[in-house]
Amino acid sequence: MPSPVMIALYSDVHCPYAYLTVYRLRQLREEYRGRLTIAYKSLALEYVNRRPTPKPILDNETPILLLEEPEIPYQPWHAPLSEWPVTMWPAFEAIKCAERQGQDMAADLDWAIRTALFAESQCISMRHVLLALAEKVGLDMSRFTEDFDSGVAKYQVFQEAQEGWERLKVEGSPTFVLPSGEQVSYSGLPKVTLDEAQHARLIKVEPASCSGQECLVMLRTLLNRALEGAAETQSVSRAGAS
Repeated sequence: MPSPVMIALYSDVHCPYAYLTVYRLRQLREEYRGRLTIAYKSLALEYVNRRPTPKPILDNETPILLLEEPEIPYQPWHAPLSEWPVTMWPAFEAIKCAERQGQDMAADLDWAIRTALFAESQCISMRHVLLALAEKVGLDMSRFTEDFDSGVAKYQVFQEAQEGWERLKVEGSPTFVLPSGEQVSYSGLPKVTLDEAQHARLIKVEPASCSGQECLVMLRTLLNRALEGAAETQSVSRAGAS
């Protein structure tokens, strides 16, 4: 049986655009199981923007974006301000440690971390929070804790951020990179423009190119294109070897 086709998804875990995309991906997960795998790449916005997690921007941006998916887990931040996670780096490291136990485990922890932020107002910068989420999704905790505490994934997070921003020069979070090298950014998503000079005041909303089930159809088309491209590449390779 051939190995699943791998698609890279470069995103930040605090990005509401990416949260929408991952939510839709999870709805199609069983449909593509065994045929396609998503590799979650650490596109740290703090690496390129050189600032902590921007709460005023997320406060104004997130509710508008998440109206696209009424069932997505979401509540405005309701924990004390002192618990706001100013860095996503530990969360990225945790996902990479989960990846050492399989891509499915990485996907599950990635989703748990995103929902912990967007729906539960948990401080996902904290070790004990990340360990609790890892245990919740069923990771081997002895192995995960050893990997996380040793910092084994720290440089990998840096490398993936550097690769996304500097070598691939992706447009932003989220960006799919298909096996062909094709990049697809912000697929099926609206775009919100804020004026940071005016405390993240909303100045423009560009509607998404789809709505409701149409967005899943658009995502399916993208995933199928990746599968078809990989099949064509394998066919050419076999023909060349014969």
